[in-house]
Amino acid sequence: MRMGTKSRESIYGASVRASTERAMEARKVADRLACEAWNKRMLAFQGPAQPSPALGDALNAGYLYLEVKCLGCETHQTVALDIVRRPKTTPIHELGSVLNRDSR
Repeated sequence: MRMGTKSRESIYGASVRASTERAMEARKVADRLACEAWNKRMLAFQGPAQPSPALGDALNAGYLYLEVKCLGCETHQTVALDIVRRPKTTPIHELGSVLNRDSR
């Protein structure tokens, strides 16, 4: 860097940080809307479960719990999403079968 010239950080840094924050907030809103749409579809029509938001999307949107209800036996199970040991890319609809197997 030459003397007397501004660094890229001083020129663009604030703008880049502001854009990053706006993008993070937009992702959070989009994730929340996707989770709400999926939840309403499941409640209103009892499916289809696919496609569903990913585990990481639900966590990013602020959803901390998943309630799973078996339509056959009508049992309920509530699970904290932040302790589920699955990749964050796992679709939420895949967690139901995993949780049912784990509870046997």
